[in-house]
Amino acid sequence: MKNKLSRKHKILIGVLTPICAFLLAFFILCCVTMGMYSPTFLGRVLGHVDSSITDYKIFPERVMQKSDNAYHYERAINASIGDISVNYGNKQKTLSEFVKNTDTTSFIIVKNDKVIYEQYANGYNESSINTSFSMAKSVVSLLIGKAFEGGYIKSVDEPISNYIAEFEGKEIGKTTIEELLLMRSEIVYDEDKFLWFGDDSLTYWYDDLRSLALKHTKLTDKYGGKFHYNNYHPLLLGIILERSTGVSVTEFFEREIWGKLGAEYDASWSLDSDKTGFEKMESGINFRAIDFVKLGSMVLHGGYWNGEQVISREWLDVSTLGEINGEDYKGTFLSNKNIGYKYMWYYTPSDGAGYDIIAWGKSDQILYISPANDMVILRTGKTDGGVSNWVEALKGISASINGVQL
Repeated sequence: MKNKLSRKHKILIGVLTPICAFLLAFFILCCVTMGMYSPTFLGRVLGHVDSSITDYKIFPERVMQKSDNAYHYERAINASIGDISVNYGNKQKTLSEFVKNTDTTSFIIVKNDKVIYEQYANGYNESSINTSFSMAKSVVSLLIGKAFEGGYIKSVDEPISNYIAEFEGKEIGKTTIEELLLMRSEIVYDEDKFLWFGDDSLTYWYDDLRSLALKHTKLTDKYGGKFHYNNYHPLLLGIILERSTGVSVTEFFEREIWGKLGAEYDASWSLDSDKTGFEKMESGINFRAIDFVKLGSMVLHGGYWNGEQVISREWLDVSTLGEINGEDYKGTFLSNKNIGYKYMWYYTPSDGAGYDIIAWGKSDQILYISPANDMVILRTGKTDGGVSNWVEALKGISASINGVQL
């Protein structure tokens, strides 16, 4: 009997030992994380793991007030648009079914400055809050344009050390504002580090993004001047904006752009924490869908909207369009997509003429602007909904709508 119990104990010890070792290692890793970064960062990572479109509920925020001069689109809803055929992958559905079956939360089409199609799905309605994810980067590009117009920034060719004193005399300080906008700096960005130590996690969940960006000064020559997506870029641009303008990024956005669009609802920009109060520049603009469409209409009209020139056409021309050189995008998520990237805007050949302009975020939050078709499409969603190429899907929808009698 004694030998049998001993064998059981040995088996139990053999099972418990690796479990205890794992728990001890995990505990040490958590302690290291809190020492290197913060308990708040660790709590966010462990509590939420991946980002979600409801993360605006987690982060503190800075509110942007609705406009005193609200703009209301004329509505010319055409029921037949919901019946147009949408092909994606090996599937084919009507537009109305497509919206419902792809985790889409809002889908709005504006043509000739009229809302011709508007659908909310999967538990969302016109009053629901949506989040931008990386569509916010396109807003950052607009804000740099406004800072340039206002004389706060002299040129995109300036080194960032002109605005970030901590970088004076350092190699990173030679990086230009334009290199940040183009995602072509030599600043290291590694999204594949162990567990939550990758730059994707840090630049999303950390509760002091300003200090994170200022301490991240390591450079590399492995990108070779080619496109390499890097979330430290919008953080650094945010620091440049607040230091050059003297106000928070949210206040500058509300004053220079949001309030002029004719927003019908308040919106907000998520912050890293109450203590540091720095906008999540890489994401985190939270809005009702109908108001974000107006941002697209403003861009469609060369910066003119709601009775005034909100931003110069010259800046939009420079910041949204360029040449598509496939060699620049090899090995990135844009490989073989026939999509280019300029100052934090994407662009792709239109089904009509010229190029369509795109603000694009995680889970395929997309603001699709087609000047050739005089059309703006906004899609927000919980996930990508199983659609492998939303840009092509929206391009196809745009082309189909042009065949509908409006």
